[in-house]
Amino acid sequence: MAQKPLKIVRLLEPEICLDCRFSSMATVEDQDGRTSRLIYCRRLDCDNWELESAELAKSIVLDEAGEVEEE
Repeated sequence: MAQKPLKIVRLLEPEICLDCRFSSMATVEDQDGRTSRLIYCRRLDCDNWELESAELAKSIVLDEAGEVEEE
């Protein structure tokens, strides 16, 4: 099964995500090589995303499982 590209999106209300069962904290690397601590969401139909400014992520490391996914 092909993986979809990872994207960095702006959250409309980030505080809602902190208690959501679909979210995890992650270290994310953007296409320019900068890393940031961001919220990773597993819910693909979330209404809390602002997709107009989405950009591709190069890699992500989830805190809870330590998994690494790369674009």
